[in-house]
Amino acid sequence: MEDTSFAYSQATTRARARKKRRGDEPPLLIDLVDRCKADIESDGWITTCLGLVQDALRKTDMPCPDVLCLGLGSPSSSRVARAQLAFLISSCTILEIVLSNVSVYDPVFTDADKALFQSFGMRCLPDTAMPVLFQDGKLAVERPTILYMPHCDLKLYENIVGANWSGEQLARIIFIANRFSDYTDKYVCTMI
Repeated sequence: MEDTSFAYSQATTRARARKKRRGDEPPLLIDLVDRCKADIESDGWITTCLGLVQDALRKTDMPCPDVLCLGLGSPSSSRVARAQLAFLISSCTILEIVLSNVSVYDPVFTDADKALFQSFGMRCLPDTAMPVLFQDGKLAVERPTILYMPHCDLKLYENIVGANWSGEQLARIIFIANRFSDYTDKYVCTMI
């Protein structure tokens, strides 16, 4: 007699087959960042973007600036943060900025994130050193600095610009960030 009971088929998708070949281990965080770097570097927009930064560096005569990255997000938990970290690393490579001149801070960084930054040679600013910056934003820049701020709110920008409100101080800063007009337009709309 023929068995007519229901049975699930053992269909194998490509993803499941790949997972079996690789094992059940997830990719390493550094490998995920490296993949993002390869994707970013294969696209032409990074050249255009960094051309603008190179022009600004030439105009301001900034030799070997420091880089301060604020508000990156957690690369271990966010694909967007990994892509933005990959952009930062690629930018430093193209601009010939050594990664030991890069400092990073975001209150959401995990221990895995901090280990990743240190593996690249970046400095992780300690949580104890930064509350003043995120509460008051009173960061006066003393050396030529590129401020990379992909996820920061308007208040932090205002505080940093205010703390450096002189021609001499502002000439030391290059922002790589969202357009300020995006914030001001949004702020004006919420005020109306």
